[in-house]
Amino acid sequence: MHKITIFFYLPLPGQDFNSGWQKFMGLAEKMPGLRRETVSEISELVFGSQGHQFIKIHEFYFDSRQSLNAALQSPEGQAAGDWLHAFTRKRFSMLVAEHKEALPEEFVR
Repeated sequence: MHKITIFFYLPLPGQDFNSGWQKFMGLAEKMPGLRRETVSEISELVFGSQGHQFIKIHEFYFDSRQSLNAALQSPEGQAAGDWLHAFTRKRFSMLVAEHKEALPEEFVR
């Protein structure tokens, strides 16, 4: 599985982040091949650079890197990306990663 992870920075003063983010979700959820989506609200920075304060992490999961790439290149992915840049004023970081999970019975102890 592969995923896109977006780290959203604190919005600028007067920026209506929530309505922009809701519109982004509506656009992004139309991407072909999207299998799963998770959202995390950041409550505390335990360790790390104070240079960027994150408020939200949004992840989109796909079966393969090929399906992720196809989603990003699709009209739906392009529309979501265009809106992401516009509503955040480019105040985000985005990563692509291969996603792996381990169940408790698979943990090395």
